Formats: sequence, C-alpha cells, structure tokens
Amino acid sequence: MKKIIRTPFANIYEDAAFASQLVTQGVMGEITDLLEVRADWVRLRLPDGYEGWTQNFSTVDCDGETEKMLNSLPRLMIHQPFLSVYVNKDLQGTRIAVTAMGSAMPYLYREGDEYEILLPDGRHGHIRQKPMSIQDPRDIILCAAGRLLGASYFWGGKTENGCDCSGLTQMCFRIAGLSLPRDASQQIKLLKKHPVQAETARPGDLAFFQNEKGRITHVAIMRKTPEYIHSSGEVKINSFDPRAANYLKKLDDMLEGIYSIENLL
Repeated sequence: MKKIIRTPFANIYEDAAFASQLVTQGVMGEITDLLEVRADWVRLRLPDGYEGWTQNFSTVDCDGETEKMLNSLPRLMIHQPFLSVYVNKDLQGTRIAVTAMGSAMPYLYREGDEYEILLPDGRHGHIRQKPMSIQDPRDIILCAAGRLLGASYFWGGKTENGCDCSGLTQMCFRIAGLSLPRDASQQIKLLKKHPVQAETARPGDLAFFQNEKGRITHVAIMRKTPEYIHSSGEVKINSFDPRAANYLKKLDDMLEGIYSIENLL
C-alpha cells in the first residue's frame, strides 16, 4: 500500500508523537511507501528515501491503479509560493486547496496559464501559474531561491512556510528538475569530485560548511560570486568578501568547499 500527501505539506517526525523531532516534510502529491500504522500515525518512506511518521489525516490511500493513472498524467511543477486552487474554472468562489513550491501536480487540462489539476483526494481544482521565463537550470535554482528570501528558518522544513538549509537547496533543485538528497551531508557526496574555487563558482553551485569535528552542517547556493543564498535564521544573502556588509566571518571560517553542479545537469 502507498500513501499520497494530500495537504500542502506534511510534517514528518522521527517517532509517532508531536513531541519527537521533526526530520523533514512531504509535499502535496508525493507518492510515498506506507511502512507502518500506529493509531492515527503512519510511517512513510518519501521519494527521496527519508522515513518518518506523520498524521494519517495528511495522507490518502493510493493503490496500484491510482498510482499508474497519476504517473500517466503530465505534471505542473509549482514554482510560486502557496498558490490557491479553486473549484471553479474562473478562479473565483471557493478555494479548495493550497499548493506549496516544489509540488508537482498532475493535471488533466491546460489552457494558457490555467490548469485543471487532480488533487490527491480525487477532486478536480483549477489553478493559474505562468511559466518561468528562464530555461537554464542554474537560473531556475536562483529564481526559486530568490522567491523564498525572508522565509523563516525551520528545522526539517522545505517549503515557503519555513525551510532549513538543505531543504532550501533540495526544493530549488527539484523545481529546476534536478534531484538532490535531503541532507547537506548527503548532498555533498554527489558533488565531492567537482570542487571549484570561490572566484570561479557559477550560480547554482553549492557551498558546504563544516563544524569543528569536520561534520557537514550547512549548505548554501552560490549566486553571483562571492555572494550566496542560504537559510540561517531566515533565507538571506551573504558574501564571502570580507569587505562586504553582509560578510559572515563565522561561515567563512567554516567553509569546507564549493562544488560544481555541472555533473547533475
């Protein structure tokens, strides 16, 4: 049996209790593996391999036929913060759902910028989203990250409601059609063979930071060198240039390295 995330996002906990640690989030439309049921809680395996517990009300059942049907439909990648879904084609009247950035919604019909999407619970809804005017994945990553500037840091989060550092990078890369693991310590393993110098880093390359024990604890997306965008307190822009007003010596001292994403493109 599988489960589909039906709410804009579902908090995924380490254990079947709100008091346990939040480890990540699932987003609307993600098809997950059901691993265990405990009262009102379900343990899921997300598409990125992360496992954890969420409340059953955030999901709906998904049998083999439903999964096959959903996988046969084209998908609209949501790249705008929290888009409203309406019951009527004219996008007026009752709002029936909200989508989060990084959700890939199956759709039944498209007319220009308007889509008739299929919600996880089987309802049809109508949504409007203009396509991005850019094509290069690097530009898309930076555009998506820019739309999250000012969003709060939230441990385990990966939506515009709040995100942690690796949740930000995973979501922005997903919007660009690129797959990244969930944690910074996992992400660096994909890029470790492709180091670059700060002065030659390109937009979208990733900078990783380590603690005093050598453990990777933070990740940032390079903008126009020497600036980077990351989630630390909030999603913001800082610089590796000591002369810049937004220079952070602490992170500069923690820098493990900067790595090209060219092998992912």
